[in-house]
Amino acid sequence: MDIKVAVLGSINRDFTALASRLPRRGEIVEGFGLGIHVGGKGSNQAVQAALLGAQTYFIGCTGDDENGDIVRSSLAERGVLVDYLQRVEGAQTGNCTILVDQNGDNMLVYCPGANKMITKEHIDAASGAIKQADILITQNEINQDAVLYGLQMARDAGVKTVLNPAPALPLTEEIYSVTDYITPNETESEGYTGLMLADMPFDDWKRANAEWFLNKGVKGVCITLGSKGAYYCDDSREISLAAFPVTPVDTTAAGDSFNAGFAVGISEGLDLRDTLRLASACGALATERPGAHSAIHTRKEIQDFLAGQG
Repeated sequence: MDIKVAVLGSINRDFTALASRLPRRGEIVEGFGLGIHVGGKGSNQAVQAALLGAQTYFIGCTGDDENGDIVRSSLAERGVLVDYLQRVEGAQTGNCTILVDQNGDNMLVYCPGANKMITKEHIDAASGAIKQADILITQNEINQDAVLYGLQMARDAGVKTVLNPAPALPLTEEIYSVTDYITPNETESEGYTGLMLADMPFDDWKRANAEWFLNKGVKGVCITLGSKGAYYCDDSREISLAAFPVTPVDTTAAGDSFNAGFAVGISEGLDLRDTLRLASACGALATERPGAHSAIHTRKEIQDFLAGQG
């Protein structure tokens, strides 16, 4: 396979506390473990793309601190090319504090640090990787001017673009106009569209949410729905896929792994249903291990899992 994926995004040091349940406001809950991992939506997507066999370039920023060295090494050890991961002098590397309960549900506090300091010059330095890629993935954990600049560069070069709009921050019309595929989860989709699942039948809700994004100018919408599976819609197709049965331990990297699987499937020219199966398997398996980078599975593991699903 000769697929090239460029990921413009965030990279963090994650601190994950495990407890039987998530605390309420002002409450202290006794935990039973602390995991220290490398994560961030962009870096998780890059690791999954690389482990699927794509030549994967990561474009982003760390601080000039110890955490910056650690996160860089974690990417490189998993086959991600880090030539365009820049150090910002005097900045703090992004970090995330994550609380995970016994069902695998989580709450996060994200401190972006250097992730919000990506400049046009940083992206220009990576222009060769972006313009030669089959697809560019980006997210909302970095500064929005960098998101737009990267998407526009890719679009001008004829490179497919995927925007994972997480967290659900307001987007400009320009960003929608240079996005081929947008991949919100259920909560993010409701946040953008204002169309709530509680107010209408499930199938009507999926279609209405997708049409809202399509009317903004994107070419395809893929809504991840957790245990309810995934839904894809464009001008000519609708596909719903049930979730694979797994026992989740930690859902932190699930959505990121799904996005990478989706991007790789699109780049490989897989049938769209097969693309969604690949993406869903990536996301499902990522819930079975704790952490972020450490939770992501290889292509062989994913293929073996899919073979077992029939």
